[in-house]
Formats: sequence, structure tokens, C-alpha cells
Amino acid sequence: MAQVILIVDDNPDDIELTRVVLTEMGRKERLKFAPSGDVALQLLRREDDLPSLIFLDLKTPGMGGIETLRQIRSDARLRHIPVIIVTSSSFPQDEKEALEAGADSYLYKAFDIDKFGRDINSLLQRFLKC
Repeated sequence: MAQVILIVDDNPDDIELTRVVLTEMGRKERLKFAPSGDVALQLLRREDDLPSLIFLDLKTPGMGGIETLRQIRSDARLRHIPVIIVTSSSFPQDEKEALEAGADSYLYKAFDIDKFGRDINSLLQRFLKC
């Protein structure tokens, strides 16, 4: 069975960019989507098939990325899932706060699709061991 990646993002363009990059890399993971932290947590708490990795946007409507990450890390069933914060924020404080809250890594939404693809590929190799 293919591994699952959960993408938590409210921007359809960013979701599509990530999907395209993964497809062009020949990745076979199944993708699931949630438009906010609240929806992501509901999905995670009711699903038996947990994702192998979560790409979590820092700024989502409702519950933001940092609070969503804290909720994931406080749940014994979910805390083992690697969470990558994905953001266009270049504020060092945002990265610091995300890492302190338990993010496994921090990925900038690159305007250069090739760089974004290389960054995603590197993270997948690191966290999915493939």
C-alpha cells in the first residue's frame, strides 16, 4: 500500500504546485488534503490509515499551523508523524516558533519550482526513507 502524505493548506495554487512537483518526481504516495488545521485534526483523529508525512502550512484559517502542530505533538497516536511546516514567511521568529513547537523541518514556498522540487525531494528522502 502506498504511503500517504497529508497536505494542510487553504491555497489551491500551493496545493496544485506541490501535487505537480510530486507527480513530476514520479512519487507514488497517495495525497490527502485539508484546508485548515481544524479539518486536518478531525481527519487525523478519525482515520485508521495515518499519513507518513504532513506538509502543514503555517498560516491557515481557523486553527493556524503552530497550534495544529502543538495538537499533533500532544496526541500520542499522532506525535510520531513527521511534520514539515511549509510557508512563504521569511520571518526568523516563525521558523524558530515552529521548530520549538515540534516541527521536523521548515520548507519555504519557493518561487522557483525547480528549487521547491529539490527541497521537497530532499525532505521525502529524509523522512520517508525512499
